[in-house]
Amino acid sequence: MSSPEAGIDILAIGAHPDDVEIAIGGTVIKMVRRGRKVLICDASNGEPTPLGDPETRLREAAAAAAVLGVEREVLDLRNRYIQDDLESRRRLAEVIRRHRPKVLLAPYPGSDHPDHHGVSRLCEAARFYAKLHKSNMYGQPWPGQPWWTPKLYYYFDLGVPYEQVRPSFIVDITAEWPEKLRTLACYRSQPGPTQQSWRGEEYYGKLIRTQYGEAFYSKEALGLDDLFHLL
Repeated sequence: MSSPEAGIDILAIGAHPDDVEIAIGGTVIKMVRRGRKVLICDASNGEPTPLGDPETRLREAAAAAAVLGVEREVLDLRNRYIQDDLESRRRLAEVIRRHRPKVLLAPYPGSDHPDHHGVSRLCEAARFYAKLHKSNMYGQPWPGQPWWTPKLYYYFDLGVPYEQVRPSFIVDITAEWPEKLRTLACYRSQPGPTQQSWRGEEYYGKLIRTQYGEAFYSKEALGLDDLFHLL
């Protein structure tokens, strides 16, 4: 890596518009409220769906981003065919190099949704690819400079059997819950998100003695410098 200087705080990657909001919209809201700069990257535009179209999905995603207070990019990979191929890996690696995040958020690798599983593998590979020297990738305004994202956390979504998989940590989103629902309501063409999210938040909230929570998994060890910062 040519420079230790990070760019944004968090890059949250989902397979489709609304994936990040459904799974971890409350965490994104909490981070933005605390002054963190967050970018959402959708691997695809989410189409085709029974009630949507590309233009509608883009408008809805932009409206949700405005509620969250974040920027958004779309890779335009092919919905229902997302996987870790070399071209997709390069394109996501260029996003990583361009924005130089401190934290990557990706879908949990055990999801039963093929696109979500594919994006999880793609994020792992692109994180590694983004650090390579002497490559054909670009990353303005740091042309040709590799970047290694220090932290990668996986978020739990609809495809994860949440009563069978133990998270590494859970974020309390009780205060952010009403705003999360307002964000999900932006996706009017998609009946799922508007029906009060996916209800896993209540289960995870109970595990940490709060009303609502969002769960994450880390393959890497987590370190603390103060035991009293835990809930």
